[in-house]
Amino acid sequence: MIYSRRALQRRLDELRDVLDGDAVDKLAERLNRAGKDRVAAMWELVVLHALSKCGALQNEVALPSLRRPDILFERGALRMTADVTAVSDEGLDNDNPYYELSQLIEAAKNKLKLPIGGLDLRVRSKHESTKRGTRTVLRLPPRSKLQEFVRQTIVPQLREQMTVGTFPLRVVIDDDDVGIDITIDPAKSPYSSGGFAAYNVPKIKDRNPLYSALKAKAEQLRSAGGLTGVIVGDGDCQALSSRSANWDEVATGQIVGEFFRQFSSVDFVLLLSVRESGQGWVPYPSPMRQNVAGLFVRAGCNARSELNTLFYGMIEHFPKPAMMPVNGALRAREDDYDLGHHGGYSMSGSKVVRLGLREFTEIFAGLRSLQDNGAKSVKAAGQLPQEPNPLQVIVLSNLMAGRLPESIEIIKTDEEDNDDWVEIRFGEIDPAIAPLR
Repeated sequence: MIYSRRALQRRLDELRDVLDGDAVDKLAERLNRAGKDRVAAMWELVVLHALSKCGALQNEVALPSLRRPDILFERGALRMTADVTAVSDEGLDNDNPYYELSQLIEAAKNKLKLPIGGLDLRVRSKHESTKRGTRTVLRLPPRSKLQEFVRQTIVPQLREQMTVGTFPLRVVIDDDDVGIDITIDPAKSPYSSGGFAAYNVPKIKDRNPLYSALKAKAEQLRSAGGLTGVIVGDGDCQALSSRSANWDEVATGQIVGEFFRQFSSVDFVLLLSVRESGQGWVPYPSPMRQNVAGLFVRAGCNARSELNTLFYGMIEHFPKPAMMPVNGALRAREDDYDLGHHGGYSMSGSKVVRLGLREFTEIFAGLRSLQDNGAKSVKAAGQLPQEPNPLQVIVLSNLMAGRLPESIEIIKTDEEDNDDWVEIRFGEIDPAIAPLR
Protein backbone atom coordinates (compact mmCIF):
# COMPACT_ATOMS: atom_id res chain seq x y z
CA MET A 1 0.00 0.00 0.00
CA ILE A 2 0.99 3.66 0.01
CA TYR A 3 2.35 3.49 3.57
CA SER A 4 4.50 0.79 5.14
CA ARG A 5 2.82 -1.93 7.16
CA ARG A 6 4.94 -1.17 10.23
CA ALA A 7 3.77 2.46 10.20
CA LEU A 8 0.16 1.34 9.87
CA GLN A 9 0.51 -1.14 12.72
CA ARG A 10 1.79 1.52 15.12
CA ARG A 11 -1.18 3.69 14.29
CA LEU A 12 -3.57 0.81 14.90
CA ASP A 13 -1.94 0.21 18.28
CA GLU A 14 -2.16 3.86 19.32
CA LEU A 15 -5.77 4.23 18.14
CA ARG A 16 -6.79 1.52 20.61
CA ASP A 17 -6.13 4.04 23.37
CA VAL A 18 -8.57 6.50 21.76
CA LEU A 19 -11.32 4.55 20.01
CA ASP A 20 -13.38 1.48 20.78
CA GLY A 21 -11.36 -1.70 20.28
CA ASP A 22 -13.98 -3.23 17.98
CA ALA A 23 -13.73 -0.24 15.63
CA VAL A 24 -9.96 -0.66 15.41
CA ASP A 25 -10.36 -4.42 14.89
CA LYS A 26 -12.66 -3.72 11.93
CA LEU A 27 -10.05 -1.39 10.43
CA ALA A 28 -7.37 -4.06 10.83
CA GLU A 29 -9.66 -6.62 9.23
CA ARG A 30 -10.22 -4.37 6.22
CA LEU A 31 -6.48 -3.71 5.94
CA ASN A 32 -5.81 -7.46 5.90
CA ARG A 33 -8.33 -8.14 3.13
CA ALA A 34 -6.99 -7.81 -0.41
CA GLY A 35 -9.05 -5.51 -2.61
CA LYS A 36 -9.80 -1.87 -3.36
CA ASP A 37 -11.34 -1.26 0.10
CA ARG A 38 -7.88 -1.77 1.57
CA VAL A 39 -6.83 1.65 0.29
CA ALA A 40 -9.93 3.30 1.78
CA ALA A 41 -9.20 1.63 5.13
CA MET A 42 -5.60 2.83 4.97
CA TRP A 43 -6.65 6.46 4.44
CA GLU A 44 -9.26 6.18 7.19
CA LEU A 45 -6.64 4.84 9.60
CA VAL A 46 -4.02 7.52 9.00
CA VAL A 47 -6.63 10.32 9.13
CA LEU A 48 -8.21 9.05 12.36
CA HIS A 49 -4.81 8.55 13.98
CA ALA A 50 -3.53 11.98 12.94
CA LEU A 51 -6.69 13.76 14.10
CA SER A 52 -6.45 11.97 17.47
CA LYS A 53 -3.16 13.84 17.96
CA CYS A 54 -4.82 17.19 17.24
CA GLY A 55 -7.93 17.20 19.44
CA ALA A 56 -10.82 15.13 20.78
CA LEU A 57 -11.81 12.40 18.33
CA GLN A 58 -14.85 10.11 18.22
CA ASN A 59 -15.69 7.54 15.57
CA GLU A 60 -19.08 6.61 14.06
CA VAL A 61 -21.24 8.69 16.40
CA ALA A 62 -24.88 8.33 15.33
CA LEU A 63 -26.58 11.38 13.81
CA PRO A 64 -30.34 12.13 14.06
CA SER A 65 -30.61 10.43 10.65
CA LEU A 66 -29.00 7.33 12.24
CA ARG A 67 -26.08 7.69 9.82
CA ARG A 68 -22.67 7.12 11.39
CA PRO A 69 -19.95 9.29 9.81
CA ASP A 70 -16.33 8.31 10.38
CA ILE A 71 -15.29 11.42 12.30
CA LEU A 72 -16.62 13.63 15.07
CA PHE A 73 -13.79 15.99 16.02
CA GLU A 74 -13.66 18.84 18.53
CA ARG A 75 -10.94 21.32 19.39
CA GLY A 76 -11.89 24.48 21.22
CA ALA A 77 -14.81 26.08 19.41
CA LEU A 78 -14.26 23.91 16.31
CA ARG A 79 -16.68 21.01 15.94
CA MET A 80 -16.42 18.97 12.77
CA THR A 81 -18.22 15.96 11.34
CA ALA A 82 -16.60 14.28 8.36
CA ASP A 83 -16.48 11.11 6.33
CA VAL A 84 -13.34 9.55 4.84
CA THR A 85 -13.38 7.86 1.46
CA ALA A 86 -10.98 6.84 -1.28
CA VAL A 87 -11.45 7.48 -4.98
CA SER A 88 -9.99 5.58 -7.91
CA ASP A 89 -10.45 5.24 -11.65
CA GLU A 90 -11.36 1.56 -11.29
CA GLY A 91 -14.74 2.01 -12.98
CA LEU A 92 -13.09 3.61 -15.99
CA ASP A 93 -10.44 0.89 -16.01
CA ASN A 94 -13.20 -1.73 -16.11
CA ASP A 95 -14.72 -0.02 -19.13
CA ASN A 96 -11.33 0.20 -20.86
CA PRO A 97 -9.65 -3.17 -20.10
CA TYR A 98 -6.26 -2.53 -21.68
CA TYR A 99 -4.26 -4.28 -18.96
CA GLU A 100 -6.53 -7.33 -18.93
CA LEU A 101 -6.06 -7.66 -22.68
CA SER A 102 -2.27 -7.44 -22.38
CA GLN A 103 -2.29 -10.13 -19.66
CA LEU A 104 -4.46 -12.43 -21.76
CA ILE A 105 -2.16 -11.98 -24.75
CA GLU A 106 0.85 -12.75 -22.55
CA ALA A 107 -0.87 -15.91 -21.30
CA ALA A 108 -1.64 -16.91 -24.88
CA LYS A 109 2.01 -16.34 -25.83
CA ASN A 110 3.06 -18.64 -23.03
CA LYS A 111 0.80 -21.42 -24.36
CA LEU A 112 2.31 -20.89 -27.82
CA LYS A 113 5.78 -21.42 -26.26
CA LEU A 114 6.84 -17.86 -27.00
CA PRO A 115 9.28 -16.24 -24.54
CA ILE A 116 8.16 -13.81 -21.84
CA GLY A 117 7.75 -10.21 -23.05
CA GLY A 118 8.50 -8.89 -26.51
CA LEU A 119 4.91 -7.60 -26.79
CA ASP A 120 3.96 -4.16 -28.07
CA LEU A 121 0.23 -3.46 -27.74
CA ARG A 122 -1.27 -0.27 -29.17
CA VAL A 123 -4.97 0.53 -28.77
CA ARG A 124 -6.93 3.13 -30.71
CA SER A 125 -9.67 5.24 -29.13
CA LYS A 126 -12.86 7.07 -29.98
CA HIS A 127 -14.72 10.08 -28.56
CA GLU A 128 -18.30 9.65 -27.38
CA SER A 129 -20.34 12.87 -27.23
CA THR A 130 -23.24 13.37 -24.84
CA LYS A 131 -25.29 16.37 -23.71
CA ARG A 132 -22.95 16.69 -20.72
CA GLY A 133 -19.72 16.61 -22.73
CA THR A 134 -17.31 14.25 -24.44
CA ARG A 135 -15.45 11.25 -23.08
CA THR A 136 -12.61 9.15 -24.48
CA VAL A 137 -13.15 5.39 -24.82
CA LEU A 138 -10.67 2.75 -25.94
CA ARG A 139 -11.77 0.63 -28.88
CA LEU A 140 -11.72 -2.74 -27.15
CA PRO A 141 -14.15 -5.63 -26.73
CA PRO A 142 -16.17 -5.65 -23.48
CA ARG A 143 -14.28 -7.10 -20.52
CA SER A 144 -16.61 -10.11 -20.44
CA LYS A 145 -15.69 -11.03 -24.02
CA LEU A 146 -11.94 -10.42 -23.90
CA GLN A 147 -10.94 -14.04 -23.30
CA GLU A 148 -13.07 -15.27 -26.18
CA PHE A 149 -11.71 -12.48 -28.39
CA VAL A 150 -8.10 -13.46 -27.71
CA ARG A 151 -8.80 -17.16 -28.19
CA GLN A 152 -10.85 -16.88 -31.40
CA THR A 153 -9.40 -13.82 -33.10
CA ILE A 154 -5.82 -13.20 -31.98
CA VAL A 155 -4.39 -16.65 -31.28
CA PRO A 156 -5.28 -18.16 -34.71
CA GLN A 157 -3.46 -15.31 -36.47
CA LEU A 158 -0.42 -15.71 -34.26
CA ARG A 159 -0.35 -19.48 -34.76
CA GLU A 160 -0.67 -19.12 -38.54
CA GLN A 161 2.30 -16.71 -38.70
CA MET A 162 4.40 -18.93 -36.45
CA THR A 163 3.70 -21.93 -38.71
CA VAL A 164 5.16 -20.16 -41.75
CA GLY A 165 7.99 -18.62 -39.70
CA THR A 166 6.93 -14.99 -39.99
CA PHE A 167 8.62 -12.89 -37.29
CA PRO A 168 7.97 -10.47 -35.72
CA LEU A 169 4.33 -11.53 -35.39
CA ARG A 170 1.78 -8.84 -36.24
CA VAL A 171 -1.97 -8.61 -35.68
CA VAL A 172 -3.90 -5.50 -36.75
CA ILE A 173 -7.65 -5.12 -36.18
CA ASP A 174 -9.38 -1.89 -37.14
CA ASP A 175 -13.16 -1.93 -37.38
CA ASP A 176 -16.05 0.04 -35.87
CA ASP A 177 -15.69 -1.54 -32.43
CA VAL A 178 -12.08 -2.68 -32.05
CA GLY A 179 -8.84 -0.93 -32.94
CA ILE A 180 -5.65 -2.67 -31.86
CA ASP A 181 -2.14 -3.18 -33.21
CA ILE A 182 -0.18 -6.11 -31.77
CA THR A 183 3.50 -6.77 -32.46
CA ILE A 184 5.34 -9.68 -30.84
CA ASP A 185 9.10 -9.74 -31.30
CA PRO A 186 10.80 -12.57 -29.36
CA ALA A 187 14.13 -10.79 -29.83
CA LYS A 188 12.89 -8.04 -27.48
CA SER A 189 12.05 -10.42 -24.64
CA PRO A 190 11.62 -10.05 -21.66
CA TYR A 191 10.44 -6.44 -22.09
CA SER A 192 7.00 -5.34 -23.30
CA SER A 193 5.57 -1.95 -24.26
CA GLY A 194 2.28 -0.40 -25.28
CA GLY A 195 0.23 2.73 -25.64
CA PHE A 196 -3.32 4.06 -25.47
CA ALA A 197 -5.18 7.36 -25.12
CA ALA A 198 -5.84 8.79 -21.65
CA TYR A 199 -9.41 7.71 -20.96
CA ASN A 200 -9.39 8.74 -17.28
CA VAL A 201 -8.98 12.49 -17.77
CA PRO A 202 -12.13 14.17 -16.36
CA LYS A 203 -14.00 16.18 -18.98
CA ILE A 204 -17.45 16.52 -17.40
CA LYS A 205 -17.77 18.26 -14.02
CA ASP A 206 -20.36 15.93 -12.55
CA ARG A 207 -19.56 12.72 -14.42
CA ASN A 208 -16.22 11.52 -13.07
CA PRO A 209 -14.95 9.33 -10.20
CA LEU A 210 -14.16 12.22 -7.85
CA TYR A 211 -17.61 13.77 -8.16
CA SER A 212 -19.26 10.36 -7.71
CA ALA A 213 -17.28 9.71 -4.53
CA LEU A 214 -18.23 13.10 -3.08
CA LYS A 215 -21.88 12.67 -4.02
CA ALA A 216 -22.00 9.27 -2.30
CA LYS A 217 -20.91 10.89 0.98
CA ALA A 218 -23.18 13.96 0.87
CA GLU A 219 -26.26 12.12 2.17
CA GLN A 220 -24.20 10.69 5.03
CA LEU A 221 -23.63 14.19 6.41
CA ARG A 222 -27.04 15.75 5.77
CA SER A 223 -28.28 15.99 9.38
CA ALA A 224 -24.91 16.69 11.04
CA GLY A 225 -24.44 19.86 13.08
CA GLY A 226 -21.42 22.17 12.95
CA LEU A 227 -18.90 21.97 10.14
CA THR A 228 -19.27 19.06 7.75
CA GLY A 229 -16.78 17.75 5.23
CA VAL A 230 -15.54 14.91 3.08
CA ILE A 231 -11.91 13.78 3.26
CA VAL A 232 -10.89 12.02 0.05
CA GLY A 233 -7.79 9.83 -0.20
CA ASP A 234 -6.16 9.09 -3.54
CA GLY A 235 -6.68 5.48 -4.57
CA ASP A 236 -5.19 6.11 -8.03
CA CYS A 237 -7.47 8.76 -9.48
CA GLN A 238 -6.43 11.02 -12.33
CA ALA A 239 -8.58 13.89 -11.01
CA LEU A 240 -6.33 14.07 -7.93
CA SER A 241 -3.10 14.17 -9.93
CA SER A 242 -0.91 17.28 -10.08
CA ARG A 243 -1.14 17.75 -13.85
CA SER A 244 -2.38 21.02 -15.27
CA ALA A 245 -5.74 20.82 -17.00
CA ASN A 246 -5.84 20.69 -20.80
CA TRP A 247 -8.28 22.81 -22.80
CA ASP A 248 -10.94 20.06 -22.78
CA GLU A 249 -10.30 18.85 -19.23
CA VAL A 250 -12.11 20.03 -16.11
CA ALA A 251 -9.87 20.95 -13.19
CA THR A 252 -10.25 19.49 -9.71
CA GLY A 253 -11.51 22.82 -8.36
CA GLN A 254 -14.30 22.86 -10.96
CA ILE A 255 -15.41 19.38 -9.91
CA VAL A 256 -15.51 20.30 -6.22
CA GLY A 257 -17.23 23.61 -7.04
CA GLU A 258 -19.97 21.76 -8.91
CA PHE A 259 -20.36 19.43 -5.92
CA PHE A 260 -20.77 22.39 -3.55
CA ARG A 261 -23.35 23.89 -5.91
CA GLN A 262 -25.48 20.76 -5.88
CA PHE A 263 -25.06 19.68 -2.26
CA SER A 264 -25.41 22.18 0.57
CA SER A 265 -24.83 19.61 3.33
CA VAL A 266 -21.02 19.77 2.97
CA ASP A 267 -18.85 22.74 4.01
CA PHE A 268 -15.42 21.54 2.95
CA VAL A 269 -13.60 18.92 0.89
CA LEU A 270 -10.05 17.81 1.70
CA LEU A 271 -8.17 15.93 -1.00
CA LEU A 272 -5.19 13.80 0.09
CA SER A 273 -2.55 12.37 -2.21
CA VAL A 274 1.19 11.84 -2.66
CA ARG A 275 3.62 13.67 -4.93
CA GLU A 276 6.95 12.38 -6.16
CA SER A 277 9.98 14.32 -7.32
CA GLY A 278 13.64 13.67 -8.13
CA GLN A 279 16.55 14.67 -5.93
CA GLY A 280 18.77 17.08 -7.82
CA TRP A 281 21.08 16.19 -10.66
CA VAL A 282 22.28 12.79 -9.39
CA PRO A 283 21.56 10.26 -12.20
CA TYR A 284 19.61 7.65 -10.23
CA PRO A 285 18.56 8.96 -6.80
CA SER A 286 15.67 7.50 -4.88
CA PRO A 287 12.59 9.64 -5.58
CA MET A 288 11.28 11.89 -2.83
CA ARG A 289 7.64 11.32 -1.95
CA GLN A 290 5.59 13.62 0.22
CA ASN A 291 2.04 13.81 1.48
CA VAL A 292 0.02 16.62 -0.10
CA ALA A 293 -3.41 18.04 0.66
CA GLY A 294 -5.82 20.35 -1.12
CA LEU A 295 -8.52 22.08 0.93
CA PHE A 296 -11.69 23.41 -0.71
CA VAL A 297 -14.16 25.39 1.43
CA ARG A 298 -17.68 26.39 0.48
CA ALA A 299 -18.18 30.10 -0.21
CA GLY A 300 -19.56 31.75 2.89
CA CYS A 301 -17.99 29.30 5.33
CA ASN A 302 -15.91 31.27 7.86
CA ALA A 303 -13.79 28.35 9.11
CA ARG A 304 -11.17 28.28 6.33
CA SER A 305 -8.35 29.53 8.58
CA GLU A 306 -9.18 27.05 11.37
CA LEU A 307 -9.44 24.18 8.92
CA ASN A 308 -6.15 25.11 7.27
CA THR A 309 -4.41 25.11 10.64
CA LEU A 310 -6.00 21.82 11.68
CA PHE A 311 -5.21 19.92 8.50
CA TYR A 312 -1.67 21.29 8.28
CA GLY A 313 -1.09 19.85 11.75
CA MET A 314 -2.86 16.61 10.84
CA ILE A 315 -0.60 15.96 7.84
CA GLU A 316 2.44 16.27 10.11
CA HIS A 317 1.34 13.03 11.81
CA PHE A 318 1.00 11.06 8.55
CA PRO A 319 3.54 8.33 7.77
CA LYS A 320 6.15 8.85 5.10
CA PRO A 321 4.79 7.49 1.78
CA ALA A 322 6.43 4.25 0.65
CA MET A 323 4.94 4.33 -2.86
CA MET A 324 2.69 6.33 -5.14
CA PRO A 325 -1.10 5.81 -5.17
CA VAL A 326 -1.04 3.98 -8.50
CA ASN A 327 1.35 1.35 -7.12
CA GLY A 328 -0.28 1.31 -3.70
CA ALA A 329 -3.66 0.53 -5.28
CA LEU A 330 -2.16 -2.32 -7.31
CA ARG A 331 -0.41 -3.82 -4.30
CA ALA A 332 -3.60 -3.54 -2.23
CA ARG A 333 -5.23 -6.05 -4.56
CA GLU A 334 -2.56 -8.68 -3.93
CA ASP A 335 -2.87 -11.33 -1.23
CA ASP A 336 0.81 -11.53 -0.36
CA TYR A 337 3.12 -8.93 1.15
CA ASP A 338 5.18 -6.28 -0.62
CA LEU A 339 8.82 -7.04 -1.24
CA GLY A 340 11.35 -5.73 1.24
CA HIS A 341 14.98 -5.10 0.28
CA HIS A 342 14.87 -8.09 -2.08
CA GLY A 343 17.61 -7.86 -4.68
CA GLY A 344 19.34 -5.02 -2.83
CA TYR A 345 22.78 -5.49 -1.37
CA SER A 346 26.03 -3.73 -0.57
CA MET A 347 29.62 -4.86 -0.17
CA SER A 348 32.52 -3.42 1.80
CA GLY A 349 35.70 -4.84 0.37
CA SER A 350 35.56 -8.58 -0.23
CA LYS A 351 34.73 -9.72 3.30
CA VAL A 352 31.61 -7.76 4.32
CA VAL A 353 28.25 -8.11 2.54
CA ARG A 354 24.79 -6.81 3.39
CA LEU A 355 21.41 -7.99 2.09
CA GLY A 356 17.77 -7.72 3.12
CA LEU A 357 16.79 -9.65 6.24
CA ARG A 358 13.61 -10.98 4.68
CA GLU A 359 15.43 -12.23 1.59
CA PHE A 360 18.13 -13.76 3.81
CA THR A 361 15.47 -15.58 5.86
CA GLU A 362 13.70 -16.84 2.72
CA ILE A 363 17.02 -18.17 1.41
CA PHE A 364 17.67 -19.82 4.78
CA ALA A 365 14.17 -21.38 4.61
CA GLY A 366 14.83 -22.76 1.11
CA LEU A 367 12.20 -20.58 -0.61
CA ARG A 368 14.68 -18.81 -2.92
CA SER A 369 18.36 -18.38 -3.71
CA LEU A 370 20.61 -15.41 -4.42
CA GLN A 371 20.40 -16.35 -8.09
CA ASP A 372 16.75 -15.21 -8.08
CA ASN A 373 18.04 -11.63 -7.76
CA GLY A 374 15.21 -10.83 -5.33
CA ALA A 375 12.41 -11.45 -7.86
CA LYS A 376 8.87 -11.37 -6.49
CA SER A 377 8.02 -14.52 -8.44
CA VAL A 378 10.82 -17.05 -8.06
CA LYS A 379 9.18 -19.36 -10.61
CA ALA A 380 8.97 -16.64 -13.27
CA ALA A 381 12.56 -15.58 -12.58
CA GLY A 382 13.70 -19.14 -13.25
CA GLN A 383 12.25 -18.94 -16.77
CA LEU A 384 14.45 -15.97 -17.69
CA PRO A 385 18.14 -16.12 -18.65
CA GLN A 386 20.13 -16.34 -15.44
CA GLU A 387 22.61 -13.53 -14.86
CA PRO A 388 25.44 -13.83 -12.33
CA ASN A 389 24.56 -12.29 -8.99
CA PRO A 390 27.53 -10.17 -7.73
CA LEU A 391 26.66 -10.90 -4.11
CA GLN A 392 26.63 -14.63 -4.79
CA VAL A 393 30.02 -14.32 -6.49
CA ILE A 394 31.52 -12.67 -3.38
CA VAL A 395 30.00 -15.22 -0.99
CA LEU A 396 31.16 -18.11 -3.15
CA SER A 397 34.67 -16.70 -3.54
CA ASN A 398 35.00 -16.38 0.25
CA LEU A 399 33.82 -19.94 0.71
CA MET A 400 36.20 -21.28 -1.94
CA ALA A 401 39.04 -19.37 -0.30
CA GLY A 402 38.26 -21.09 2.99
CA ARG A 403 36.58 -18.18 4.76
CA LEU A 404 33.42 -18.62 6.81
CA PRO A 405 31.25 -15.92 8.41
CA GLU A 406 32.69 -14.75 11.72
CA SER A 407 29.73 -12.49 12.56
CA ILE A 408 26.17 -11.91 11.40
CA GLU A 409 24.56 -8.65 12.54
CA ILE A 410 20.97 -7.46 12.11
CA ILE A 411 20.77 -3.78 11.12
CA LYS A 412 17.36 -2.48 12.21
CA THR A 413 15.48 0.16 10.21
CA ASP A 414 12.50 2.30 11.28
CA GLU A 415 8.75 1.96 10.81
CA GLU A 416 8.86 3.64 7.41
CA ASP A 417 10.73 0.62 6.03
CA ASN A 418 9.26 -2.83 5.38
CA ASP A 419 12.54 -4.67 5.93
CA ASP A 420 15.78 -4.74 7.91
CA TRP A 421 19.31 -5.60 6.79
CA VAL A 422 21.62 -8.44 7.71
CA GLU A 423 25.37 -7.83 7.55
CA ILE A 424 27.66 -10.83 7.16
CA ARG A 425 31.37 -10.44 7.92
CA PHE A 426 33.73 -13.16 6.71
CA GLY A 427 36.73 -14.12 8.85
CA GLU A 428 40.21 -15.31 8.07
CA ILE A 429 40.96 -18.57 6.26
CA ASP A 430 39.70 -21.49 8.33
CA PRO A 431 41.85 -24.66 8.12
CA ALA A 432 38.65 -26.68 8.59
CA ILE A 433 37.81 -26.00 4.91
CA ALA A 434 41.20 -24.92 3.52
CA PRO A 435 44.66 -26.48 3.08
CA LEU A 436 46.87 -26.41 6.15
CA ARG A 437 49.59 -23.80 5.99
